[in-house]
Amino acid sequence: MPSRIGVGLFILLLLPIQSLAATWHQIDKHTTLIEPAKQASYLLPNQALIQGDKCAALVDSHGDFVAIELLVAQIRSKLTVPLCYVLATNLDLKQLSGVMLLQGAFPEAVIYTAKYTHENTQLNSALKQEIAQKLQGFEQSLKLSEKRITSAPESAQLDWHAKLQQAKQRLVRWRTLKSPKITEIDKPLHLELGNFALHAKPLHGYKGRGLYIQAPKNGALYGGHTVNPLPYVAQSNTLAWYNTLRSIEQSDSFNWILPSFGKPYKKSQLHLPIAFLELLNSAHTPQQLNELRQVYLKHNVSSEQFDAYFKQALKQK
Repeated sequence: MPSRIGVGLFILLLLPIQSLAATWHQIDKHTTLIEPAKQASYLLPNQALIQGDKCAALVDSHGDFVAIELLVAQIRSKLTVPLCYVLATNLDLKQLSGVMLLQGAFPEAVIYTAKYTHENTQLNSALKQEIAQKLQGFEQSLKLSEKRITSAPESAQLDWHAKLQQAKQRLVRWRTLKSPKITEIDKPLHLELGNFALHAKPLHGYKGRGLYIQAPKNGALYGGHTVNPLPYVAQSNTLAWYNTLRSIEQSDSFNWILPSFGKPYKKSQLHLPIAFLELLNSAHTPQQLNELRQVYLKHNVSSEQFDAYFKQALKQK
């Protein structure tokens, strides 16, 4: 039976690929930030393509296969060196699923993430199952849509049949790809790209373990969901997450941050997620909650959005 997620993914299959085009922001000669298309800005994370003199690294993936295919084409048009690394900042299997397409396009690239410690389950095995379920969801949604098209006006059926045929071709192509192999790390990792270095370090944050990546040469820190200014809390161990942010804050080797959602921000704004998690982990008063709400208002976060995120966070405690 097709799930709502499967149907939603199928809708993405039918979208014109141009509608999923990301915006590329050149920061310096080494660094390009990749901002998702506006209609996907709350679904797909920011990414970064970092090029040295010998190698390139892509920070983060996601689970939208259609958008990943377009990303691959864009990366190929911009690369001047081989893509050697893909660095995943979190262990969300739905987001990690897209690395299958990245590894298919760049088979020599090594994919790194933090060590997966979920109920004795192996990461690559869990990811293989996630991808199989996603592809099955696509297939079920295709079959359901074929039945629905027969009831559409005859004038519209030709256009829909063309879209379905394109979706089928994509699905066939994806089924030919091998399940990705991810290398897990539990210690800091130094990557030399050629006159430009990256440091990847495991941490505790969004949904448990993850990575943050520092680029000392231009003062960047890539932390994914863990450093979102307004944290979306989907796990109970928020104290470890809070301690990670405090530890990052004390580092002198960066001055700006790229979160998963939203624009890059200065290190000084790291106080926002720290204050959010600090209040969440304390016996706070309504007045303290309102004071933090007012702080977020000054950073263009509405009261409604703040309240929704804090309510979600309290459910996890």
